[in-house]
Amino acid sequence: MIEWRWFSGWTDDELAPRLEKAGALVRNFTAASGEMTLEAGWNQVHSVSTLGREQPGPPSPTGLFERARGVLETFDFSDPRIVRWHFSSDTPLHGRTVLLELKSLAERLRFLCAVRVGDTRLEIGETCSVYGFSFETLDGHLEKGREWFLLRKQHDTGEVRFEIEASWRPGTFPNAWSRVGFALVGKRYQRAWHRLTHARLRELTRNHPEFAGMPAHHGKVDHSGHELGELGPVSFYAMRAPGRLKSQLEEEVDAVERGHWLTPVGLGVLAGMRSLSAPTLVSRKLAQSPEARTDPLSVALSKPWVPRVLEVLALGELVADKLPMTPARVKWVPMTGRIFMGTVAAASSVSGQTRRRVVLAAAMGGLAAVASTWAFYSLRKLATGKLHIPALAAAFAEDALLAALATRLMPLVDDTATAS
Repeated sequence: MIEWRWFSGWTDDELAPRLEKAGALVRNFTAASGEMTLEAGWNQVHSVSTLGREQPGPPSPTGLFERARGVLETFDFSDPRIVRWHFSSDTPLHGRTVLLELKSLAERLRFLCAVRVGDTRLEIGETCSVYGFSFETLDGHLEKGREWFLLRKQHDTGEVRFEIEASWRPGTFPNAWSRVGFALVGKRYQRAWHRLTHARLRELTRNHPEFAGMPAHHGKVDHSGHELGELGPVSFYAMRAPGRLKSQLEEEVDAVERGHWLTPVGLGVLAGMRSLSAPTLVSRKLAQSPEARTDPLSVALSKPWVPRVLEVLALGELVADKLPMTPARVKWVPMTGRIFMGTVAAASSVSGQTRRRVVLAAAMGGLAAVASTWAFYSLRKLATGKLHIPALAAAFAEDALLAALATRLMPLVDDTATAS
């Protein structure tokens, strides 16, 4: 189930039959929680913030923990300028079907998708109390995956914390332009929503306790989203929620699977610029944890002396690149070498993962090396020919660009090597 509209949402009379129909939908994914890993292609998001403190001991009926629980049960933590929840409070929380109204382009474009509360937790232990639930996406949703919202209270200190854990991947799109739009700006909307969620829950539980456990609007369908002007405008670029209220995130991890595919592509680009730069970068990272390597290629690159030798050879290549007798990189032998180095570096960057992913990474690295070789050869010809830039200056400019790209790739290579 997915619908979209421009400039307006859905009335209660329209939402009620759609909510009833969504009750028959099934999940749009089959993976269990333990299978929804970054290596299996699932993006991961985890964030934690402290809401405040109440009296030590188990949660008090009127304390911060229970007020936050009331906000969670009405889904009022969701900023209605990005996602508004439509549901029936008469149905039990466990298994409750919810329609999500996703808003973009300053609320001008809206999508309607369905989710369901999959699991709930309520644990009152000796040292800690936990409450929360997960929602799971249903057929037709823009995403596939599961997201947990959890409250934790430490009994010895009275500290109450809020956590979000999500595993997701792209789902169903009604048309090509929505798929492209999601790829371009979807992640920014997601991050803005996550940060505002922490800020809203903090504001509702500390300054608006009268809203806890009460849907924002009543009618044929219940709705989330009390207006909170104190949060300020939605910001897609700031690291925290704007205004005097901060989301006060203590930890925020956003590991996006597609970011890991940038690694083999980036290594291929490096190889096209300077053939030995890519395997040198990968070898340096692999050598930091050689005990985790099993395949022969990664084992060879992870030996302590290999990155030192490659670094010397890479420096020699930088010098040779500027010599007049050095053949053009698009000649058969230099081109073959760059493709080989890009393939090797890209495959090594995802070593230890599935065979399909290693082969795909190698292919991406090789193709990127071909494209990079021709692109930078053409740029050098343009710079020295039509723009009359000295050859040495053009070469050093490419070296500077190489260093900048390698610096940006280092964290991605590090993350991929660790995941392997």
